[in-house]
Amino acid sequence: MNKKWVTLGVLGVLVLGGGYWGYEHFKAKPVVASNITAKVKMGDVNKVITATGTVNYPHAITLTFPTTGNSSQAGKIVELNVKEGDTVKAGQVLAKIDETKLETSVLQAQANVTSAESKLRNLEDSFNDQTRAQAQAALAKAQQSLTTAQQNADPSYLANQVSLAEQDVKSASDNLAKAQQSGEASSIQSAQNALNQAINDLTATKNLQNGGAAKALISAQADVTSAQYQVDQQAQGPKTADIQSAQAGIQIAQAQLASAQADLNDAAIVAPVDAVVVSCPLELGQDSDEKSIITITPQGDNLEVDASIDQADISQCKVGQKVDITLDSYPNDHISGTVNAVALQGTTTQNVTTYTVTAMVDQASDLLRAGMNANINIIVAEAKGVLTVPSEAVKTRGNEKGVMVPVTSSTGADQANAAGQSSTKANNAGNASSGNAATGNAATGNAAAGNTGTRNAGAGYAGAGNGAMANVRFVKVETGLDDGTNVEIKSGLEEGQEVIIGTRSSSTTTTTNSTSGFRLGGGGGGANPARAMGGGARGN
Repeated sequence: MNKKWVTLGVLGVLVLGGGYWGYEHFKAKPVVASNITAKVKMGDVNKVITATGTVNYPHAITLTFPTTGNSSQAGKIVELNVKEGDTVKAGQVLAKIDETKLETSVLQAQANVTSAESKLRNLEDSFNDQTRAQAQAALAKAQQSLTTAQQNADPSYLANQVSLAEQDVKSASDNLAKAQQSGEASSIQSAQNALNQAINDLTATKNLQNGGAAKALISAQADVTSAQYQVDQQAQGPKTADIQSAQAGIQIAQAQLASAQADLNDAAIVAPVDAVVVSCPLELGQDSDEKSIITITPQGDNLEVDASIDQADISQCKVGQKVDITLDSYPNDHISGTVNAVALQGTTTQNVTTYTVTAMVDQASDLLRAGMNANINIIVAEAKGVLTVPSEAVKTRGNEKGVMVPVTSSTGADQANAAGQSSTKANNAGNASSGNAATGNAATGNAAAGNTGTRNAGAGYAGAGNGAMANVRFVKVETGLDDGTNVEIKSGLEEGQEVIIGTRSSSTTTTTNSTSGFRLGGGGGGANPARAMGGGARGN
């Protein structure tokens, strides 16, 4: 029996000691908590679309030697009169290449024009009055020759001619015999010559009779036909096709001359307007090619920024909207601009469609350079000189928007705290509702059967720790523009009022952003953490 009582005594001591240690160890420790507030103030609210773009000159002019596309016309740069940053006047020669090959091309083109013009002139000259008269005379002569050939080709005429020729041969032969009898050498030679001639005439006459006259007739007829054609051609004038061909040859030659002359004239790069040289990568002595470019921009031409905007935001972008431009290298310097173009056609890359928005810089800035990356904020909506609160101060309760504001009087929230403490004591005494008894010294907020001052002040908001959020109330507001940092307040608050944006404790700072109620901060200590709005403890 003694051992039993000794054992029970030891166990009792252990139970009592453990319970005391557990109580001391786990009991709630109050946390020092305070509200984080901000004042309602007048200000501007700007809703922006942010993007990154590239700085460009909107009216940049690229100048090059027109002959660079033709390697046979390219030349070495022999004159360079500007450098980047120079101001130039309209008509000023900026650079020039060797003109030797270009001058040769001009001379050749001029010769081609002269040749083409001569061809047309000869064609036209062949149909003047003189050539017409010559053609008529040639026709008359050919017709006369035809008449003679026709007479010579008559068979009876040819037979008679042969007979006469034979008689001449016989007579000449007799004369030769007589001369030989006389013995005079001169007479013999003369008679021999006459015989030879008579024999030749007989041979010719027989040839005509044997087809020679017919051939001569055919030839004479051909001559008449040819002469008549020339007369007809002269009457009609030159053919239209020939004239057009000759005229086209002249036009082609003139175009080639103009091109060659233009290449010669463009051997020099000349400023078309008063401008500033943006880039000039040329060097004396280098061959001109497609990279031989001088870029200028008209004087007074402000830079612009081309940025890509996602298709989800492009509908908010309009011409005339203000733009804030910054550079990574100068983040604190702001350059103002204006949207002057919004693309209608998008660009799709890897299934992402973007649209180009162009913002013109309002005033020239030494910070900007063409080709830079720039950050732009397009102001798509703004409210100036309005009441504002931080965005995190606005909460949603059901269909209502509002803010939490501190309560300065002792009524309302103080009564709620008192009711909460009474409920805690009642719970400690065993009279609390099931499942809602307080542990240690933590307050449960809505303990007083729903009729305490807390319901009137904060619609059921409870305090944590030492009750930092107990002395608050929910104020319904009408909001306007929200830029993510500040919210426009149209009604419900006045300038200078304080609104709560969170709580701060010794271990944690909590900013609230609940969509269904105001969650209590502080969560750094105590056995009974804070409860959400509308779900507080049920006391009696």
